[in-house]
Amino acid sequence: MWTVTGWAAATWLKTTVTLAAVLGVLWLVLGTGSGWFWAAVVGAVLVEWQTTRALAVEWGSEARYAWWWTR
Repeated sequence: MWTVTGWAAATWLKTTVTLAAVLGVLWLVLGTGSGWFWAAVVGAVLVEWQTTRALAVEWGSEARYAWWWTR
C-alpha cells in the first residue's frame, strides 16, 4: 500500500514540477500578454487535472487489494 502511495505521490510531483518548469520558460519567452501563454496555462491545468484523476483511480484500485484487512 505504501509503495503505491509513494509511487503516486512521486509521479504527481514530477508531473507538477515539469509543468511548472515549462510554464516558467514560456512565461519568460512569451510573457503574460501573449494568448499562447494563456493557452499553455489552460493546457497545463487540464493535464494536471487528468493526471491527478488517473493517479487517484490507480491508487484507489490498488488500495482495495492492499489493505491489511483484505489479506
